Amino acid sequence: MFSVYFAMLKSAVSYLVCGRQLPAWDLRLQVYSSGFRQYTRMLFPVMSDDDIDSIDFGEIHDTLQANQMPPSKVPPEIGLHRELQITVADVSIDRDSIRGIGVIERPLLSLIDSEERDFQSSGESRRIAYDLITPWSACEQVGIGLDTTTKTAMEPSPLNPDERVILYLHGGSYVLGNPVAYREPVGYLAHYTLLRTFVIDYRLAPRHPCPAQLHDALIAFNFLIRQGFTPQNIVLSGDSAGGHLCLDLMLLLRHAGGGLHKFAGLMLISPLPSLILSGDSLNSNGSHDYLVSLPMESPNMPLRLFYRPGAKYTSDYKQELKDSMLTPIGGSLADFPPTIIQCGTAELLLDDIRELFTKIKGDNPGTQVVFEEYPDMVHVFHRFLFRPESKQAYEALHEFVQSI
Repeated sequence: MFSVYFAMLKSAVSYLVCGRQLPAWDLRLQVYSSGFRQYTRMLFPVMSDDDIDSIDFGEIHDTLQANQMPPSKVPPEIGLHRELQITVADVSIDRDSIRGIGVIERPLLSLIDSEERDFQSSGESRRIAYDLITPWSACEQVGIGLDTTTKTAMEPSPLNPDERVILYLHGGSYVLGNPVAYREPVGYLAHYTLLRTFVIDYRLAPRHPCPAQLHDALIAFNFLIRQGFTPQNIVLSGDSAGGHLCLDLMLLLRHAGGGLHKFAGLMLISPLPSLILSGDSLNSNGSHDYLVSLPMESPNMPLRLFYRPGAKYTSDYKQELKDSMLTPIGGSLADFPPTIIQCGTAELLLDDIRELFTKIKGDNPGTQVVFEEYPDMVHVFHRFLFRPESKQAYEALHEFVQSI
């Protein structure tokens, strides 16, 4: 960790001596960005495919989990959270609806079959943990008194037939993150949107590679439907890799048919648009964003850990990455719900996110598609609650939810 603290100290000195790195930055944002950038380099050292056979991906997974995002809390003045679990065996998945979905079809069906065999042999079901975050503002919205909130609004079922909720898929490059780390930022999201929010603890790579995350997201969606929510009353939201997972879930449900993908809305916060990144901002914002532009040739970079960890970066592998379930902007994004995308102009993914907006907008004429860029802000700047841009972004999400 010495290198992280040194990077932060160096950044602070630079700020005081040479001035701010970007016009909108304050000392705190500049120091945090430098520290997190160095931390990313430390977690994902560049490796070579020549050494791939000697890489212990289980050890990498354990190291990443030992360096998880720090825990956070829902501020008590905003609301409450409750830790709950989904019993996977209680949620059914239609296998036929998955057939023909692309490169993830076989591994996804394999996960479903394996889970069923394990349950039949042991009689015990896997459980998916999730947080239910209930803001006071949502209670007031549906007319529930605060004295009865813990008895009613903390249950995972509709408070009334028209209640809207958020299904939130957290970020973390598919290798980090959990509901505990997201309690504060998602608490604010729930507060501003006036919606109760479900945050699932989906499995992480590399121990659980693609499509385990989509499998868990699909189970969570089907669980909400089983609980009495309708797709039209669910707002799907996610940040970073969670935004990519939102796109995948949308595409999978659209493929399944039956209108299951007809969400009330889609809110994407600094979403990862693709496993193939090519925007100029990968270089131009490399010294600003806390994300690090790691080469795909490194088997230790997060996207390689997510999709077939241990596979070499061959021409066949590169071709697989073009599949629309891995690179959504390469396929059709038609029949999407009202959508809002937010990002910062200082983030690595800026150009690819712009391309995602253009694609969704072009494939959905007549549908509300909102794109907001926040000057000089970094990846998922919403987490920096000390910044006024964070509050502005949450207020914009409130306006979006009210408009749909």
